[in-house]
Amino acid sequence: MKTAATVVLVLIVLALAALGFIYSGIYDVAASTPDTGLIQWALETTQHRSVHRRAEEVQVPRLDDPAMIRTGLIEYQEMCAVCHGAPGVTISPIGQGLNPAPPELAGKGGEEAGELFWITKHGIKMTGMPAFGVTHSDEEIWAIVAFLKKMPEMSAEEYQRLARE
Repeated sequence: MKTAATVVLVLIVLALAALGFIYSGIYDVAASTPDTGLIQWALETTQHRSVHRRAEEVQVPRLDDPAMIRTGLIEYQEMCAVCHGAPGVTISPIGQGLNPAPPELAGKGGEEAGELFWITKHGIKMTGMPAFGVTHSDEEIWAIVAFLKKMPEMSAEEYQRLARE
């Protein structure tokens, strides 16, 4: 009984300390201030594990249809390139001001399609990544994913040519 009371007391003290920290305003929430190592690790790990867990249930369709990739390029150019850049297109000042910084997707290709779909559809809280599932169908989101999987192979010239077509 004494152990249980001690555990409850410790939990209450921890909860009060957490509330004190939250209400103190000590933590700097400015986007211009990078997170410290422990906070950054906790946030990134939570995000990656959460996305991975939820994306395990996503059924990935075929993503090699040129028309689908073209549709994805158009959507990406209109909504994503401003923050994530593209081959030969740097991240805009809007994207440069985000914290955490949005990944430059042009040079990446290792992400799982299911995870890309989940992130694009549901967004990521407190990162600036919106949930496009409220404005786009699953088919449109899969087109974006198809383009994302193709984009690392594209040169800047090829991207610009396809974007103008």
